[in-house]
Amino acid sequence: MNSRDQKIPKGFSNVWNFFWDSLFPQLCIYCEGERINGGNFLCGDCREAIQFLKEALCHTCGAPADISYDFPREDFQCGLCRKKPFAFDRARSQGRYDTVLKELIHFFKYRPQRGAVSEIKFLLEQFFPYEKEDLKGFWVLPIPLFKNKLQERQFDQAHLIASLVAKQFSLPMGQEWLVKIRDTAPQAKKNKTERVRNMRGAFSAANREILAGKDLLLVDDVFTTGATVSEASKVLKRSNCGRIYIFTLARA
Repeated sequence: MNSRDQKIPKGFSNVWNFFWDSLFPQLCIYCEGERINGGNFLCGDCREAIQFLKEALCHTCGAPADISYDFPREDFQCGLCRKKPFAFDRARSQGRYDTVLKELIHFFKYRPQRGAVSEIKFLLEQFFPYEKEDLKGFWVLPIPLFKNKLQERQFDQAHLIASLVAKQFSLPMGQEWLVKIRDTAPQAKKNKTERVRNMRGAFSAANREILAGKDLLLVDDVFTTGATVSEASKVLKRSNCGRIYIFTLARA
């Protein structure tokens, strides 16, 4: 919620926002132009510029398949996945981690601006990389923050995204079934090997009895090398859960 809404009764919020935006219009966070035909943070043109990942993808990790021949079969796997480096069963992302989507995630995550969840909700309604039948019987789990990081930020972006996904698909959401037990260094400037080492031993399954046999959809904001979601999946698999699918807003 924007600061201007905090003391405004709910019934007057829309009217107040209309007059506030008339006097002090909020510009698009990406192009800094007027938000014409758009939402609360992006204009219509920038919304349309987001590149959803609909092209041929690796069946396992969801990486765009940059191949020079016709897509051979539905279960095509990239070279990395043929070496079986990941603990999850399937991963899909909504769009590429660049331009508009990258700016939106940074605005949502690092400012932080919780109100930007309205833009994410809009994007989920426009395109989601799993069909409803794909997720039948699944439980939604966010990739958790370490408790000190959560207290510092007072904001858990993965949990908010997971809540939106659970609501959109009418899926149940697991509460604290996966916990982060070690505060890890930021992943952003690390290479793949360093990322894997950094995440090792970072998670724990809090309730092995509940997890047993359950299919899980793990949710995070960005998939870069897959080190975080794969480490979390390893821990969950030890609890004898069923399939583990991954959803992230963006693929780097």
